[in-house]
Amino acid sequence: MKLVVGSRGSKLALAQTKRVLEKLRSEGYEVELKIIKTEGDLMKDKPLHEFKGKGAFVRAIDLALARKEIDVAVHSYKDVPSQRIEGTTVAAVLERDSPCDALVSEHKLEDLPSRAKVGTSSIRRIAQFSRLRRDLLFENLRGNLDTRIRKLKEGLYDAIIVAEAGILRLGLNVKYQRFSPDLIVPAANQGIIAVATRVGEEELVSFMNDEKTFLEASVERAVLKVLGIGCAVPAGIYAEVRGKVRLICEILGEKYLRVEEDLCRESAVEEALEVARNIRAELWGKYT
Repeated sequence: MKLVVGSRGSKLALAQTKRVLEKLRSEGYEVELKIIKTEGDLMKDKPLHEFKGKGAFVRAIDLALARKEIDVAVHSYKDVPSQRIEGTTVAAVLERDSPCDALVSEHKLEDLPSRAKVGTSSIRRIAQFSRLRRDLLFENLRGNLDTRIRKLKEGLYDAIIVAEAGILRLGLNVKYQRFSPDLIVPAANQGIIAVATRVGEEELVSFMNDEKTFLEASVERAVLKVLGIGCAVPAGIYAEVRGKVRLICEILGEKYLRVEEDLCRESAVEEALEVARNIRAELWGKYT
């Protein structure tokens, strides 16, 4: 059986998709890769929070999936919005890579000079790192990971902030400082590769699903959905299965709020929904 797999064309996206292709081939599938350009790829200089619609890096691929132009879609799960294209679903996730953020620089965060220029397009990262170093200058930096690294090496920035998972997936030889999820709470689903199919065709890829990662992702997305926030609200949401499920939520908007809870594994998603409702009520006076 032949499957057409859709992916973005960046080096990082292709490195992620390569893993999925290898797993499909190991199950006896014949596979064909189809590169699809997304809105996020075409508008590289626009800060992410300024995109009017959600799913800048996934919508075009999921539309191709719904139209049966491809059979499988591969995404960075943190880019996938809560509201999916009708008829499509995330059928599997691969084992989670590092969820941590990384400061790529010759200097550690505490050693950067005052007013050092730090590149990132994430308002979450700006808000979190500003709490640690209020004297730094944060400037918008988008583009593929290798492009951002190149701009750093050219001296356009003193440091850049990226996901450690991207560094590891590309095998980049760069000096960086890792920040634990306790200190810098990651974006929901950071470090997770999602594999989507059409509804009813989940069995095509379900064999590659990692159950631990799927639970962590589901808990984080439950919180994200209740809060109804995207790139325009700085928020870290992180779940980790350790017998129980540890959940950390950090909202850094007009009002700062941090919540840490241990959830029962069997009812973690339902408990996460309740945590999110309480956060929503405290921040915005809405309990739904």
